[in-house]
Parts: sequence; structure tokens; C-alpha cells
Amino acid sequence: MSAPEPPRDPRMLHTQPGPRLLALAGVALVFIFYRPGSDPGLLQSVVLPLVALLSAWYLTGSVVAIAFGVMLIAAAHSDRDSTVLAEAVIYPSLALLAGAVLVITLLWRFRAAMRRRRAERRRQQEDT
Repeated sequence: MSAPEPPRDPRMLHTQPGPRLLALAGVALVFIFYRPGSDPGLLQSVVLPLVALLSAWYLTGSVVAIAFGVMLIAAAHSDRDSTVLAEAVIYPSLALLAGAVLVITLLWRFRAAMRRRRAERRRQQEDT
């Protein structure tokens, strides 16, 4: 007799098999079509990285991990002196946006953890 499966939250897409398979297909497409050093067209510089980003988010479900990865990769590909739109404008903007998401998310989590600790301390003081 096997243990019953824990209930799944239907709002969490990354726990459903359909979106997970689509995310794996997205990762496979990125591996098939991405060509490092090729002509920096719209597909290579914007579409495939966005597909990889969404696929990774579905597979991990972690906003912090994705924001950190996007920030690092976009900052590494940024070149303010480039004539290519993606390198001069899109990548630096993505790096700034991902950095802002990362900082805001970490601050929210820190504040929530501090609220929980304070509430726990209050409960302990009331019990004594």
C-alpha cells in the first residue's frame, strides 16, 4: 500500500504536469535553436532567452532564483556602446528590472520573517 499523494494547489502552475511538460519543451527548444556567436537577431537575442526564462520559472517556481539568473545573464550581455538594440537597451533594462525584483522580493521576505519572529516573541512573553 502506497502513501497518499499530498494535495496539489491548482493555482501553482509549476506543480501541474501540463505546464511542466511545456516548460521542458521550451528548454529543449532553447537548446535546439540557440546558437552562440550567431547573428544577434530578435530570435537569438530576445525570444529564446525569454522562453528559457519562462521555462525555468515554471520548472523551479522560484522568483528569486530566476531574477538573480536574469540579472546576471542580462548584465553580462549588456553593451551600452553596441549598435544592436538588444545589447544596448533591452539587456541593461532587463538587468535593472531583475535587480529591482530581486531586492524587493528579498525585502518583503525579510520583513515577513521579522513579523513572524516578533509575533513568536510576543506569544512567548504572554505565556510566561
